[in-house]
Amino acid sequence: MSSSTTTSADKSKLQYIDAGANLLDSMYQGVYHGKERHEPDLDIILARAYENGVDRIISMAGTPKECEETLQLIERLDKEHNSGDNNERVKVFGTVGVHPTRCAEVFAESCPSSSGDEDEETTNWIPKTEAEQTLIISQMIKLINQGKTSGNVVAVGEFGLDYARLHFCPKDIQQLGFRKQLEMAIETKLPLYLHNRDSGDDLYDILLEYRDALVASQGGDEGNIRGIVHSFDESIEVATKLMSLGLHIGINGCSLKTPDNLKIVEQIPLDKLILETDCPWCDIRPSHAGFEHLQTTFPTKKEKQYNRELAKDFCVKNRTEPCHVAQVAEVIAGVKGLDVADVVAA
Repeated sequence: MSSSTTTSADKSKLQYIDAGANLLDSMYQGVYHGKERHEPDLDIILARAYENGVDRIISMAGTPKECEETLQLIERLDKEHNSGDNNERVKVFGTVGVHPTRCAEVFAESCPSSSGDEDEETTNWIPKTEAEQTLIISQMIKLINQGKTSGNVVAVGEFGLDYARLHFCPKDIQQLGFRKQLEMAIETKLPLYLHNRDSGDDLYDILLEYRDALVASQGGDEGNIRGIVHSFDESIEVATKLMSLGLHIGINGCSLKTPDNLKIVEQIPLDKLILETDCPWCDIRPSHAGFEHLQTTFPTKKEKQYNRELAKDFCVKNRTEPCHVAQVAEVIAGVKGLDVADVVAA
């Protein structure tokens, strides 16, 4: 299988970690916007990732059900690997947590109410009882403990705050879910896999409240919280505040769209940057500021034209894969005036 072109033969020797993927997404089952376009091809995608130097992937989950499904996927991949003769493959890890935009459906009950317009109904969300919330957290802790035993769960998340999409979940319910999961992280002693969208100041303030307990649970690393702020696209001021807590900053194509984005990445210390794709989202397009720094390209076909036979040589247009993490590294290298190898090794 060969589906990339690059300007340097040395790049095949680089080893990447995609620290943020969504392997459960329906696009990897060939379904786009509810329409089936091609056969499932996740096996091909993982093989392509390994062939392009990706040896580890963290696959995120956003609800308790997705957490279970992610662990089932990882167990199936491990079983297939252990029963085969080929020892070379990408290793997938998972997270356990509730995405901020999903907190309402998990931690609250809907209460329809009239907006004043006879034809329009709005939804109010009422927090579930403390007993119900405790049960939800205990179920996730059980999953975490199972995953820690197998080595397949590496973080609590993806959780945090998202003020850009309050139509999915209001602030108060997001903050409730965030706090409950911070307590879960303290109990399970795992790193944090954090989501932040237009909410950096509140995210920082709440994390600051929990810092001492988090640091103590994680081993007391000089006051630093172990974790990643995923898919970062806010200001350097917010990044600096979050890094002051010890956190790392996750960068993908959505972090590299504009000249201002690139200036922020340039200012973040290399040892604080984490490479990720957020696949199948956040591709780096020709209209994006980061595109000029790409060295590796992946030929594509539209999803309507794509099939498993073509998958040997083509990706799907605008559908990101873990192999695209190399492009994220290339843009960071270009912005900082470094070799890609230096970015990957940091």
